[in-house]
Amino acid sequence: MKPIEIKILLLRAGVTQANIGRKVGVSRSFINQIIKGQRNTKRVRMAIAKAVGRRVEELWPSGPFRKAA
Repeated sequence: MKPIEIKILLLRAGVTQANIGRKVGVSRSFINQIIKGQRNTKRVRMAIAKAVGRRVEELWPSGPFRKAA
């Protein structure tokens, strides 16, 4: 999925990047970097997927835990 699509899913779910960041102990900025594919952690990607009710593989189909470029 494109980052904007993930952000829309978060908006529809009523969840902010800051909410997720607080739950997993990272900044909103870090969450944004994960969404954009600039960073990658299993724990955070799983938290984002759970928040929007999707599987990690649906949000990041090229490989959920690949190293960021």
